[in-house]
Order: sequence, then structure tokens, then C-alpha cells
Amino acid sequence: MMKRSLSFPRTSSLLAAMAAMFWCTASFAQSGTGAQSGTAPQSQTPQSQTTQQTTQPSGQRPAPPSGLSTGGTPSQTGAAPQTGAAQAAPTAPAAPALPPHKIPPAAKTADEYAAYNAAASNTDLAAEEKAADDFAAKYPQSDLRGLLYSNIMRRYQQQNDSEKTLEMGRKVLTYEPNDPVALVMTATVLAERTREGDLDREERYDEALKYAQRALDTTKTDLMVPANATSEQIESAEKTLESMAHSAIGMVDLNRQNDAAAAQEFQKSIDLSSPGQIEPLTYLRLALAQDHQKQYPAALASANKAVESSPANSPVAMLAKQEVDRLSKLTGASAPTSPQNPTSTPH
Repeated sequence: MMKRSLSFPRTSSLLAAMAAMFWCTASFAQSGTGAQSGTAPQSQTPQSQTTQQTTQPSGQRPAPPSGLSTGGTPSQTGAAPQTGAAQAAPTAPAAPALPPHKIPPAAKTADEYAAYNAAASNTDLAAEEKAADDFAAKYPQSDLRGLLYSNIMRRYQQQNDSEKTLEMGRKVLTYEPNDPVALVMTATVLAERTREGDLDREERYDEALKYAQRALDTTKTDLMVPANATSEQIESAEKTLESMAHSAIGMVDLNRQNDAAAAQEFQKSIDLSSPGQIEPLTYLRLALAQDHQKQYPAALASANKAVESSPANSPVAMLAKQEVDRLSKLTGASAPTSPQNPTSTPH
């Protein structure tokens, strides 16, 4: 039987989709002039107070979400009362309120804002990390510290540097303990990169579960979004984070041989994902959890989905094909012939 722990160096397609959705930057709210946009790298990390659509950062009036009408027509002073059909005409509905979320943080001074932009503009990752440390030391009360480390965390994640991603994620959480993006990324690294021989294995798994559960508790209140985000974008990002949190919990359960719980978590992760964004590895892990419970037909169906959704000849596709072949023999079924599995033969 295939080993329980399945992890590969990869950049999550779910996180990539969310990164393309949001580009949050810091601002400096200067009295009487409005907030000035920053030039920081993309970040999805919450930093400032929870707000509704009607609450905006000081000095900033974001444009309303695209495609949403504010509705209603203001009355004109001295206009004659309307009668008949005109009087009965319904008013346009008000735009739906955005889900609770966080707004990008603002610098308190022009010097802080300039120092933030200087640190965030480093193209060299090591230089940006040092600049973030210097910024945090110089501005110990700044709301932008977590945002800087979130930028760095995301860049390390894109480079598949799991240890540095974990290190930066923990730094973000020292400033923003309820940041769902940092919580999910940190939980994912801990769940996927902990090895059987690690002396602190159980402690790392406990930490992963704590962060993943906190992400589920805070995603709907602490996700930072740009001012022009739509309700649909916010809800999609929330589902992405929740899906990844359930996947991390499932990975810990799978490695702890809690197969029934693992299968439930992987299924929740799949159910929360949009079509085309489901990680093939999640299907494969679900197949393993079902296989360990001797639920062979269900495991075969999950393994086939892993094959179908994986790039040809990728590591996940190759492992999924092996699982399909094995389960096909156990169930007496035939492995399907498909572009991803062209050489399969009946068993």
C-alpha cells in the first residue's frame, strides 16, 4: 500500500488564484489629501481592524465594487409629489453589503510610509527580509510590520521554500495572530513537511491543527481585501482559505492514522473548491484515507479523479495511476483508458 505521507514541492493553485484576485497595499492617510497608494508587492494578509463596507480607512474613499449599484434616486427639493404609476414605481434595491473583512493598514506618519515602501520595494528576497527586520525595530508600533512579513512569506512560498515560509508565517502571526492567510500557510507547511522521524513531530502536528482551526474561525472576519473587492471575490477567497485549512487538518489526521476523520476533511476541502481549482493531491489523499478503511470502490473513484485532474506524467499522476491499478485489482474493475492513463489495461 502507498505510504501515508504524500507531499511535493509545489505552489498551491488555490493560493495562486487568490493572489491574482487581490492586491492589497499600505497607505498613508494625509490630512485633507486622502490616502496615497503604496507600491508594495501583492499580499492577502489581514492587518487592520475588522470592518464592513461602510467603514473605510481614514482619508480614503474606495470606489464601490464593480457591477454593484448603490440604488435609489435622491429626491429633489421642491419637486411636486408624484402620483399614479410614477408614485408606485419601486426604488432600485440598495447594493448588498460586503461580508465582514479587514481593510489595508495605513502608516501613521510620512516617514513610516516611506520606510515601508523602501523595504517592500527590494527585489532581492534576503534584502527585503533584512529591511523588514529593520523596519519592525524602528517602528515597533507600526501596523505595517505584519504586511511586510506577509509579502516575504508569499514570495518564499512561491519559491517552494517551506522552511522560510514557515519562519515568515510565524513572524506574521506574532503581529497578526488571526491572519487567516498566514494561519493557513503555516498550518499547511507544518502538516506537509513534518516527517515521521522528526523528534518534535507531534508538537508540529498540534501546531498545524491549532493554526488550521483558527483560520476556519477567523477567515470570515479577518481576511484583508482591497477597497474595490466584490462580494463574490471575497467569498471565493474565503472558500479557498477554508478549503486549504481542511486539507491541512486532513493531512495531520492521515499521518496520525485517523483515516475516517482524514477522509471527512479532504472531502470538505474538495467541496469548498471551485471546479478546476481542486488540488489533484487532495483527491489522491482522499483515496488513501478511503483505501485504509477498505472502502475500495470509493477509493478507486477518488484515485481516478486524481489521475484525471493531474498534469500528464506529473508525480501526483504517476502515484495516482499506481493507486488506480492496485484498487482496480482489488475491486475487479478495469482501470479506465484516458489521456492521463493511456496504457491501462483491464485487470
